[in-house]
Amino acid sequence: MLASFFKKSKPINFLIVGVFMTIYFISANFFRLDEAFSWPLIAEKTGYLIIYLLLMFILNFIVKRNGISKKNSFAILLFGLLTMLLLPVLKASEILVSAFFVLLALRKIISLKSGLEIKKKIFDASMWIAVASLFYPLSLFFLILPFVSIFYYATQDFKNFLIPFVALICTYLLVTAGYLLVLDITFPLSQFLVIPDLNIAIYQEAYVLIPLIIITLFTLISLFFFLKEMQNTIRKRKAMLFLILLFFIIGLLIVVLAPQKTGAELLFPMLGISMMGVIFLEEKGLKLIKEIALAILILAVLIIPFMLW
Repeated sequence: MLASFFKKSKPINFLIVGVFMTIYFISANFFRLDEAFSWPLIAEKTGYLIIYLLLMFILNFIVKRNGISKKNSFAILLFGLLTMLLLPVLKASEILVSAFFVLLALRKIISLKSGLEIKKKIFDASMWIAVASLFYPLSLFFLILPFVSIFYYATQDFKNFLIPFVALICTYLLVTAGYLLVLDITFPLSQFLVIPDLNIAIYQEAYVLIPLIIITLFTLISLFFFLKEMQNTIRKRKAMLFLILLFFIIGLLIVVLAPQKTGAELLFPMLGISMMGVIFLEEKGLKLIKEIALAILILAVLIIPFMLW
């Protein structure tokens, strides 16, 4: 029943998921404030809410426009459910902004398969990742994606491999110019010298650990069917699916190397899980398994915040 309802892409599906995402975001950010209410604070949180909702729409655009999924609402459903499970993700700030720019980059990277405006897309994707790294330095690891996509779609011109470096230099020059104009200093590259935090105490907290167990189980199921699809699909689609798998792996790497583990860094692999999980929910048959998986996620979203937050 749940899978059938979201099997088609309807405006009501976006509205339902968007309303719940908004309610949970407001609950996490306004009812659990560690500081007094103020208009600047409300404006800031509202901005992050808009970015949070935009992530859902960009993700949906990527999976539909590039044929990763059929015309359904599974991607937005999974993104909403997974992110609503974790309080630190809902309270994320810079990571939300960074994820927004990373998704813009992924959109350009996957569209390279069309063979149109290749150099422009490589430059745009690389610059978006560079901008994302200004908000969360470790997101610079996603720069691996443009290079891999060049290997798949644009090896005919070796100069394409130089474009990401040009984009990095351009971003640095623009940011440095802004720093000089406003602060009269150069942009500090030292912020990219990140020391991984080995303290995983936050992941032992019940409000993170229990959702993480549920998400991990769903990820393993989704990964199985995703790899199966990769093995059986045509070569052109296989390259696209590999880029999504690599996106997910880079997200996991960022979680491991995070300089301060808060749980918010889990947003990066969640974006990959939301795309991979679509393949599982579109699998023919397995109706009961899919319904149980979605029911567990929805029940967890409805129960965990009231019990553990």
